[in-house]
Amino acid sequence: ALKTIVSFIEPTDELKKLAEEKQLNLLTLEKLREIGRNNPIEIVPPKPADTAMIMYTSGSTGEPKGCIIAHETFIYSMFGVASAIDLLNTNETARVLNYMPLAHLFGCGTIISLTYLGGEIGFWQGRVDKLLDDFHDFRPTLLTMVPRLLNRLYDKARSELRKKGVPGRVLFRLAVQSKLALIRRGNFSQNTIWDKLIFDKIRQSFGGQVNRIVSSSAPLSPEVCRFSRAAFSCFFVEAYGQTECVIGCAQSVNDIEAGATGIPTPLNYLKLVDVPEKEYYAKDGIGEICLRSKGVFKGYLKDEAKTREAIDEEGWLHTGDIGQWTPHKTMKIVDRKKNMYKLSQGEYVAPEKIEDIYARSRFISQIFVYGNSFESFLVAIVLLNDDYIKQWAKTEGYNGDTTISPELNNKLKQVILDDMIREGKRRGLMPYEQVKAIEFFKEPFAIENGLLTPTFKARRYAVEKKYKELFQNLYESAKA
Repeated sequence: ALKTIVSFIEPTDELKKLAEEKQLNLLTLEKLREIGRNNPIEIVPPKPADTAMIMYTSGSTGEPKGCIIAHETFIYSMFGVASAIDLLNTNETARVLNYMPLAHLFGCGTIISLTYLGGEIGFWQGRVDKLLDDFHDFRPTLLTMVPRLLNRLYDKARSELRKKGVPGRVLFRLAVQSKLALIRRGNFSQNTIWDKLIFDKIRQSFGGQVNRIVSSSAPLSPEVCRFSRAAFSCFFVEAYGQTECVIGCAQSVNDIEAGATGIPTPLNYLKLVDVPEKEYYAKDGIGEICLRSKGVFKGYLKDEAKTREAIDEEGWLHTGDIGQWTPHKTMKIVDRKKNMYKLSQGEYVAPEKIEDIYARSRFISQIFVYGNSFESFLVAIVLLNDDYIKQWAKTEGYNGDTTISPELNNKLKQVILDDMIREGKRRGLMPYEQVKAIEFFKEPFAIENGLLTPTFKARRYAVEKKYKELFQNLYESAKA
């Protein structure tokens, strides 16, 4: 589809030749301006329903899909965000530092939102090691954050205080609890004893002017959410969206519930629908999130079949995310309808694809890969291939009974994990798709115990439910 390329500088002869071979029209910016001056045309402003942008999905489980987004979609969505963070009825000039790719909806949406609000936009240097310097120098008033950054901030603050032993841990916990108690009463003071001891340093590293924070792209753990609110002592909003709907839900500035994403943004309708295969039912306040509004995309570029899968006949977008109404009647993201996990840094992973690759290891009889939106990595449980394990144990000088020696089990885990990672690299897995920790289980998945389907696929909901505590322990030990 590409016809013309515009270069800001004079292209080399080599590039001109390459463009000619590819039958592409290669122009300089100055030449393009000259063409425009010599061929004036009537300006035709776009209509609200006209296409504004083709924004591509991440393509985690296949080819990226082009989402057709209209002008009105952005306007509806940006109005919703501005309303949620209370920037519509203020004379304040918002300042934001954008560090996310403009090919990502969060980065692109940040630019459009600040333009909509008449704000000021800064751009980072492009170096992760200089990002804090950029924040400090630009002094933003609005932070657009992803959970990965907030997780790092939390981990760093907690680890520094843990170095001081029990008093440090007690101080950290007491500081967060005390600041949250003030915030619940509407007191966002930044001059408490806790600010002087802990939080001032954090705020100053971001320039000291932050008064609003929006966190999106993946769910934020309640623990990190509470810490972030206490540390910055400002309006803190979690928002939910995806490329197909931009922003669907957002907290209001007065909503301080941790781990939830608020209510539908203005002009958005939301409903939950049953997902019987995962035992989620809307009557119980849990199900697949469906959205309908002008804020929903028009469809996938040149893919009517996928569009019909996503948007039903009544105009509802089926997001594939499982939501649950909290006791406060706000929405919380708890799962994905399809067998995908969204990690805390926003990456989607397809566990079945990863399992198929790891199952090639001779050590493994069955494997189940697990992840959740509050963690940045995957873990797995493994059923050993006893015949091969006995062979391996003998070559290592053991008697083949891997259940006797804890030392042997620990060594075996590392050997198997290394073998899995090698296999993953050979098969092209991305680093975030590689498992970071494993544990063994003894009861095989079977149709009889309800852990396998008749087509011999794992019943993911049943396995996750059965081994919930084991997965939690795996994450805790991996982070210890």
